[in-house]
Amino acid sequence: MKKNIIVLVVLVAAIFGGCATSTRSTALGGAIGAGTGAVLGGIADPGKNGQYRTRNVIVGTALGGMAGMMAGSIIHENTEEKMQEAYAAGKRSAPMAGTMPALQKPKVEARWVESQIVGNRYIEGHFEYVIIEPTKWEESE
Repeated sequence: MKKNIIVLVVLVAAIFGGCATSTRSTALGGAIGAGTGAVLGGIADPGKNGQYRTRNVIVGTALGGMAGMMAGSIIHENTEEKMQEAYAAGKRSAPMAGTMPALQKPKVEARWVESQIVGNRYIEGHFEYVIIEPTKWEESE
């Protein structure tokens, strides 16, 4: 029976291993507590001819389950608080939006090209735009 309880506890821990919600944390704590309580209840004084063994296992399971649920809930709340504090600290230490230096506009020159005939093609007059100076970061003051 003890082997079955240990296997059950390990399976429950594997199923609920990725606790992300309060319900799952409480359930996992309850399952682990109930399994541990059942094992300890089975080990406790069984009385004459083992007459109290079943009662001890049931009481151990109930008490262990309740204690485990409380522990799972408390641990989850503490973990959530630490995660929120870490998020807030990271957000405070991150560079503020808009602190990046601005870019200067590039200097562009428009040049008029007269109409021309090149070989058997006629090219109508048009503007050509030439980048004289590329964009640069503005220096901070």
